[in-house]
Formats: sequence, C-alpha cells, structure tokens
Amino acid sequence: MNELEVADVPAEAGDRDSLAEIVRRMTNRTPEQKLAHRERITQSIIPGRPLPEGKTIHDVVCGQWPGDETDEEINEMLEELS
Repeated sequence: MNELEVADVPAEAGDRDSLAEIVRRMTNRTPEQKLAHRERITQSIIPGRPLPEGKTIHDVVCGQWPGDETDEEINEMLEELS
C-alpha cells in the first residue's frame, strides 16, 4: 500500500489501533512524500470564479449578500428558524 493512501487502512468504528496506524504513517512521512502528496492535492483543486473587475476578495466576501432583503427581514427569518 502506498504510504500516502492512509484512507485505505481499514478502520472499524472505534478501532484505535487503525487510527494510531494512520497517525503514525502521516507523522512519519518523508519530505519527498509530503511534497508528492501536496502536489497531488494541489492538482485536484478546482479553480474558483474570477473576481469581478475592480473588486477584491474582501469586497466579494464581505458586505451585501445577493438579494434585496433588509437586515430586519433576515433577522425575522432567522428568528422563525430558531
């Protein structure tokens, strides 16, 4: 079994030996194995949408959510849900 494929280690619910084995494998990887794993994961990342012209990531994440609800309407909806 490939050292990087720790998910292939069979683990029964509550089986601490399997968890210990996974932790051991993850913490004892060589720098080359860590780099290979990082490269493999990086290649699987799906790129996000481009930022709108003139916007920063802060502009897109913070501020106005899509829609025209007021803060009061949002608070009322949240109250109904809780």
